[in-house]
Amino acid sequence: MYFYSELGMLQSEWILCVLIVFPAIAGLIARGLRNAKARGAIVNLTAIVLIIFSLLLVSRVPYALTLPEIWDDVIVFLDFVLLAYFLYIGFRVKHPLVVILTLLQIIPLAYFEFSLPVVHVEPTLMIDFLSVIMALIICIVGSLICIYALSYMDEHEEHLHLAESRQPRFFLWMLLFLGVMNGLVFSNNIYWLYFFWEVTTLCCYQLIRHDETPQAVKNAVLALWMGLIGGVAFVASIFIGYYQIGSLSLNKLMLAPHSPIILLAFACLALAAFTKSAQVPFHSWLLGAMIAPTPVSALLHSSTMVKAGVYLILRIAPALRGTYLSLAIAAVGGLSFLVTAILAISQRESKRILAYSTIGNLGLIILCAGVNTPLSMIAALLLLVFHAMSKALLFLGAGIIENRVYSRNIEDWEGLMVRFPLTSTIMLTGMATMFLPPFGMLIGKWLTLESIISEAPLQWAITLVVIVIVGSVATTFFWTKWMAHLLLHPPVAGKVRVEKLQAPYLVSTLTITFLDVVVTIIAAILISTLIVPEIKPWYAIKLSLPLLNLQTSVGAFPIWPLFIALALVSAVGLLVVKAKGGKPVPPYMCGENVAGKDTVFRSTADLEFNLEVSGMFFDRSLGEPQVNKYITLLGVFLTILVFISSQVV
Repeated sequence: MYFYSELGMLQSEWILCVLIVFPAIAGLIARGLRNAKARGAIVNLTAIVLIIFSLLLVSRVPYALTLPEIWDDVIVFLDFVLLAYFLYIGFRVKHPLVVILTLLQIIPLAYFEFSLPVVHVEPTLMIDFLSVIMALIICIVGSLICIYALSYMDEHEEHLHLAESRQPRFFLWMLLFLGVMNGLVFSNNIYWLYFFWEVTTLCCYQLIRHDETPQAVKNAVLALWMGLIGGVAFVASIFIGYYQIGSLSLNKLMLAPHSPIILLAFACLALAAFTKSAQVPFHSWLLGAMIAPTPVSALLHSSTMVKAGVYLILRIAPALRGTYLSLAIAAVGGLSFLVTAILAISQRESKRILAYSTIGNLGLIILCAGVNTPLSMIAALLLLVFHAMSKALLFLGAGIIENRVYSRNIEDWEGLMVRFPLTSTIMLTGMATMFLPPFGMLIGKWLTLESIISEAPLQWAITLVVIVIVGSVATTFFWTKWMAHLLLHPPVAGKVRVEKLQAPYLVSTLTITFLDVVVTIIAAILISTLIVPEIKPWYAIKLSLPLLNLQTSVGAFPIWPLFIALALVSAVGLLVVKAKGGKPVPPYMCGENVAGKDTVFRSTADLEFNLEVSGMFFDRSLGEPQVNKYITLLGVFLTILVFISSQVV
């Protein structure tokens, strides 16, 4: 028995090592390869290894690993090298904020390392169900995005007419990102967590500036200095935590009794999370990041960078139960969800709509974590999982279409169901999973409302319910509008043509589509096997799962009956299409179509007019220039309120 126990521990160590180190090694190998096929083989191998080992990790929960002290020294050394590089970037681009924010980390950390006793945390790394959920998202969704990038970057560079490919450098940062994110979610040592946190900032900076245009470089620097604000906040939490509990263990910090100084450390961590997850008022960097190639956007939004922010909030949330700080965090998330859902209505650019949607849905997750009840935490984790899959699918579909129509304007995407039926179906599926029943995102929103109604303090409940409902209505509006652009007004009548996609496109998009649907069907199993065990040590759970459906003390979400209804409706729709020959027809215009001219109709004075279809964007009332500065000011106020609330115990 002892032998098998030791063998199991050794296997767990190797799993952690592979998940953290192997992507970095693979990235370095890809960096040195000029042969596209060899580089593709490395990317595919890395994806397969990460997916397999992340699945093996599920059976290793819980697990803790204490590494020798020499590894602490290695992390400290690498951290100072990283900060020195940030300092170099600041001087090179002549950006004083980058320089100042980097120095605000280097100087305190130098004092901490050279003036205080050596701090060794036990355990260094920990596997629990939250870290496993994150690892599955990172390794499965993130790896599929890297596979997708093999085809996308070939097309992207063909459009740019590059003399020499930049893909070796690109895949270095993409693969490194995955390993660093795994290190981040496994770290119990706050200093290690901080190091991996800052490496994600580096990867983000390098990937945003990949095309090396002046605007790409400018937006990358914006992301860098906003990320460094979070780094400064992290350093502050390291000092506060050490001086209060004499340790850099995140677990010990979470178990410390509430006091103004301990809550201040958590407020600093919350600020770091807000910057990383692009919550208002730090949302502008993620909008600027949309200038990067689409695989970068997909990775940032679904499985890395912004997910690191919500991971940190979810990690510390149990320690903040019953505090005003937790409610202030909910307020920041609620503001982000509400205003970005409304702003998305006014957007015409596909990736900008997706960016606002990401900020909003991350805000909803943070709102749930701030409400901090059993049901709200289940809702937050469900939203975390389903948002990763749905948003990845949408970015991948948008990237394929962008490379074919050479436009991100959704008004140029009208009738794409005829021209690119497979990609359009992928996009429509992704949109449906974001807001329609019976898919996972709607289950998460339903649980959010259930938790607020049944568990939240009454004085907050009405406000939070209004925020969730209004934000959800706005979400429904902009997704429905976008779906209509894909479906309506085909430019020509005739049969829908067969669309062929490259293997990397098919593997990535169809796999994520399959996972999104299947995981929704078995959502009750996901909750019982991964989510409930994560929150059970902290919360008394009041949720039952009869026949794999969800039921609370207030209501129920019948997953299986809704899927059966969806299947029946889809079957009827297919029968109708088949009965009509499966051909798109010209738009019907009240009997006034002009014969032989599919998109011309007769109107006033019996004159002929061309059919024009336009969406409602409300630019004048909801446009960014009109409201963005007020939203930013409100976000700054709520961020300050987070720190003020930390002093109320």
